[in-house]
Formats: sequence, structure tokens, C-alpha cells
Amino acid sequence: MMSLTNAIALRLPGSKQLLSRFSATKLRRELRMGSGLVLFTYITAHLFNHALGLISLNTAEEALGIAEDVWDSLPGTVLLYGAAGVHFLLALWSIYERRTFRLPPAELLRIVLGFTLPLILINHFAHTRLAYEVFGLPSDYTNVISNLWAVDSQGMQLGLLAPGWIHGCMGLHFAFGRRPLYRRLRLVLFAIALLLPVFSAMGFIAMGRELSTNAMAAAAAQEFLGPAHAADRAGIARWHNGLLIGYFSLIGAALAARGVRNFLEHRSRRLVAISYPGRAVRVPRGWSVLEASRAFHLPHASMCGGRARCSTCRVQVTAGEDRCPPPAPDERATLARIHAAPDVRLACQLRPSGDISVVPLVRTALPVYRQPAQPSTREREIVVMYCDFVNRERVAREALAQDLLHLLTLYGDAIANAIRASGGTIGSIGPDGICALFGLDHDIPRAARLALQAATAIERAVADLDQRLGREGVRKLHKLQVAVTIHAGDAVVGEIGANDVPAHIAVGEAVDTANELRKAAAAHTAAFAISEPVTTAAGLEPAAGEKVALAPQGASGTIAASLSSAPPALPMARSALAERRAALQRLWSGR
Repeated sequence: MMSLTNAIALRLPGSKQLLSRFSATKLRRELRMGSGLVLFTYITAHLFNHALGLISLNTAEEALGIAEDVWDSLPGTVLLYGAAGVHFLLALWSIYERRTFRLPPAELLRIVLGFTLPLILINHFAHTRLAYEVFGLPSDYTNVISNLWAVDSQGMQLGLLAPGWIHGCMGLHFAFGRRPLYRRLRLVLFAIALLLPVFSAMGFIAMGRELSTNAMAAAAAQEFLGPAHAADRAGIARWHNGLLIGYFSLIGAALAARGVRNFLEHRSRRLVAISYPGRAVRVPRGWSVLEASRAFHLPHASMCGGRARCSTCRVQVTAGEDRCPPPAPDERATLARIHAAPDVRLACQLRPSGDISVVPLVRTALPVYRQPAQPSTREREIVVMYCDFVNRERVAREALAQDLLHLLTLYGDAIANAIRASGGTIGSIGPDGICALFGLDHDIPRAARLALQAATAIERAVADLDQRLGREGVRKLHKLQVAVTIHAGDAVVGEIGANDVPAHIAVGEAVDTANELRKAAAAHTAAFAISEPVTTAAGLEPAAGEKVALAPQGASGTIAASLSSAPPALPMARSALAERRAALQRLWSGR
């Protein structure tokens, strides 16, 4: 079906250039944001007026008079009720358009609270504007609060404002939460969001208490509640109930239309298969990849709620690119901002027309890196390796939080896989570094060679990771910098943790010396720091580079080490080939 903006484009000269910058989705988003800001301004002014009751009733009345001059004027009336109508209709369209309501709790809460806004406006319109325009009843604080206090409805009035206020605050947070200015002011904004409703409630109660001792106000309230105004009250109630019935009828119609649409989509069996790593799902054509992930409870990051703003839901399309429609202007702008590769798309915007395969690029669940621990606790000679993420703090300052989590996950995977592939055991993984142990299942010469092999594998893994992050468009101005420290010595090795995957822990001279070596590497900005006991055990000459002598506590003498920008040359392929050849010769000779 042709959209409204496409229909307009057929009649407006130069519309192609205009709509290339202002798509239908962007138009709805801008209208939703603009109308929401108008409503949020109205609620904020309302709460502020109530808060002025802490000063005095007269101060609040004067502020209310100013607010009425603004909102009761023709432009103010058109702006307020027009914004309410537009925001409500767009909310109904959003309900109809959603394929699933399996959303993050915060997003679902924001949507539910948003539908309380019309309740506030209906109540305000019926008891103030309508009462004044149609029935000639005054709508100042003195009369309204006195009437509410007389019928014990003051709690309902306060309660109706809170959900709308929370909805507005959450909407602003989702829309601007990633802006630098918002981040700098977030504590101030949080204080305002928390304290303004509190002061508003206190001001409302203060005005009610002040009026409870006012004989004239009490008499006016009793007069309004008496038989003389029974017809006026009944008329206001009819208007109020009629508007509520119409409001809930429209919501029901939107939900019913959505149900019919979903039924027809499933009945037509026009399903597409979306394959994830380890699982494939089938959804009706027209669903986005993010909706498919949520419908089948697949972890999928999304910070902006599917508005093509944050890029955290991005996926790499590994198959079926020809079945993916081209990105819309919003998605194209976000992908260009993060310098995404051609095969990267936003899951919230990608609605495939056929079967595709995707890989989410921002992971939300960390894998288990640790291998099962040995039950024994004893002293032995081992090789200790530390791989430190040297410039993590600098990268963290320049990357978004989700991008940093994605980077740390990939970093942990890459380093841990390089260590395990070389025969090492992961001791611990943290944001700043990884500890590994060699020699739990090998003698010390073999453990030393495996540790040096792991150092070379780590160097390759970091280079490959830098290239991958560049292809994925992760915004980082500096390449990853790691420092690998290796030392061989005595330590007590045991396991720690009461869960199913306890971690290895080592304490003793080997660990203490390795930590001293880490400090030396950091002071000299060396990428590799390898002690002579390691190279000696591996049967190599001392590594090239700057020589340092360490004197750790408890050691009988100094320990020499080499600091360099590259790991020592170790003919691993030749050594492995020689071992296989020797094994074959032993097998052939029957030994």
C-alpha cells in the first residue's frame, strides 16, 4: 500500500530530494517526538504549579493564571490537544505495527505508562476546561482542590500525573540517553525527575490543608456538591465517561486489527527462515530480525528500542543478502555513522523478503571460558602467563558502552581461544587482563614451549581482532594494545569457586615474580616480558630485547627477563612436525 508521504511525493515538485531526507518513518518519529515534548512540557508545568503550593496558595494561583493564558489561548489549545491527538494516533499505529510485545521490561513499561497520558488529559478536559466552557464553573486551584478534597479524590489526581511523568522521562532517556550533553547532565536530570513529583505532591497537599481551614472554600465545595449543581456534575460525568469509552474503544480496535493482521499473516504461510548461530526460526514475512529474536527469546542487544539510533542491534548478513531490502535513510545514516561494512544491517530495520542467515555482532550473554578444574591442590612448577589489556581505559573513553562490551567479549574469546589452543588453562578473565597457567598436564619444558607458542598466537589474534573491529565499524580511535608476561617457577595450584565451573588459582613465587614482571613491562611499555627461566626451560637462548633484573620478595637472588615488542622466535611448526615424526618412528619400530 502506498504511504501518505509517497502519495504526496507524486504531487510535489522536488519531492524526491525532500523525502530522501524525510522518510515516512522519520516523519512519524519526528511527530512523535514533537508531540511528546509538548505533552511533557504541559505535565512539567502542571507539576511545577502544584509545587508552588509549598510557598502559598496565592503563589500557585498566580502561576496557574499564567499557565491558563498560555494553554487556554487558541494557539495553546490547538498545540496541546493537537499534540495529544497526534501522539495517541501514533501510539495506536505503533501497537498495530508491532509483531510481538516480547520487549525489554523498561520498553514495555514505557509503552504501558504512555497510555495513561490520555487519561490525564481526559480528566483535565472534563473537570476544568469543559466545566468552565460549557457549565460556567470556575477552574482555579481554590475550587478544584476544594472539590477534590471534599470527595476524597485528591489521591487519584496525584496518581494520574505520576505514570505520565515517568513515561515522558523514560522517553527522553531512550531518545537522548546517548548524547554527550545528556550524559554530562544525567545526575541533574535524574534529581529533577525524582524530586519534582515529590514537591508537586507536597505542594498539592499543602494547598489542600490551607483550604481545609478556609470557610469560604469549604462552603463553595459544599455548594458544588449540593443539589443545585447536580445536573452540572452529571453532565461532566457523562462527558468524562463518554471520552473514556471512546478512548478504550480505539485501543481495542487497534489490538483487534493487529490480531487480524497476525492471523492472516500466519494463515497465508508466507514464512521466512532466519538462521542464527546454532538456531533457525521461521516468522511471517514483514517481521524484523529484532522482532524475530524477541519472539523466540533469543538474546539480542537493542538500546534505542528499535528506532535505528544506537546500532547495538546490528547483525552481519552471512547469506541471503539479495533477499534484504535496501536500508532506509535512518538506517543508512546510522550505518554510515559507525562505518559499518556492506554486509552489516540493523536488526530493528531489516525485514527480509526471504530466507537469510545473520550473526548478531553485539553479544548480550558471555560464554563460559573456564575449563573444568582439577580437584588437587599442591605445589608444583608451572608457567604463569598474564595478558593485560593496556589501553582499555582509553578505548573505554572513546567507545559506547555496548561497543565496549562487544569489544571485551571478542577480546576475551580471542585471547582465551589462543591460550587453550596452545594447551593452556584459563585462570581468570577480567576487563583488564587474562591469567593463564601452563604445566598442569605437562612437564615444565613442554609447558614453557606451549606458553611461548601461545604468546605468538595472541599476537596474531590481536591483529585479527583489530581488523575485524574495523570491518564491523566499532568506533575506537586506538588499536588494541596488550602486554604479555610469562614466567616459570613454583606455585601452589588449586581451584576456587563453588559453582559447576570452578576456576584455577595459583599462589606463590611464580605468581609474585610474574606480577613484578608485569610492572616492569608497563614501565617500559613493552609488549612482551619473558623471564629467562621460561626460555631456558624451552631450550632457547634468552629472548632479544631490553634486559631487566627482578628481585621479588622471598627470592634467593635476582631473576633476569627480556622486554621486547615481539615474542621470541620459536619454530613451533618444525617442533610439532619433529614430534609427530618421532611418534611415527616409534610406532613403526614398535617401541
